[in-house]
Amino acid sequence: MTKTKWILLLLVGAVLMLLSLPIGNRSEKGDQNSLVAQSGDEKTDWQSVKDDSKAVESDSDETYEKQLEERIKNFLRNVEGVGEVDVMVVLKSSEEKVFRVDTNTSVGQTEEADAQGGSRKSQSSQTEENTILTAGSSGQGNEPLVEKELKPEISGIIISAHGGGSRQIQAEISAAMEALFGLPAHKIKVLKRVD
Repeated sequence: MTKTKWILLLLVGAVLMLLSLPIGNRSEKGDQNSLVAQSGDEKTDWQSVKDDSKAVESDSDETYEKQLEERIKNFLRNVEGVGEVDVMVVLKSSEEKVFRVDTNTSVGQTEEADAQGGSRKSQSSQTEENTILTAGSSGQGNEPLVEKELKPEISGIIISAHGGGSRQIQAEISAAMEALFGLPAHKIKVLKRVD
């Protein structure tokens, strides 16, 4: 190999080494390590976050269902011909949290030539993703930084109304639910309510 190719190869290696070093000063790194040391190991923190979020999600999903049902009831009670209403909303999924992720990508390329005139090119790419953690709200451990929360998707709606026996009222209620939630008609059922 020629001298310039060796220098190029050394420069690429040096750049890759610099990219792999952690960013930030030593005192910040020490503070992060002390947070982890105070609260136990990182895996335990993540497990507690997952367990807590599952418990909160099930409660929030039920609350979300109840809120939707109440809003639909209150709306439909004021529609002429509908009368007294009962509503059941079924969710397809639970609430989803999207965590902020730090992505580091490094690309390296080398080109070699041998004495017989052959050449070889190689290219490498490496991507590393890390979830960003912040100090916990209760002061214990680290928690992932939430970028956005997605509400659960609605699977279907069943409505029982006094006026549900009328085809016109059924069509109006169904059209209203289609417009509000973007559900197809076959996922909305309107029934006649009996006392």
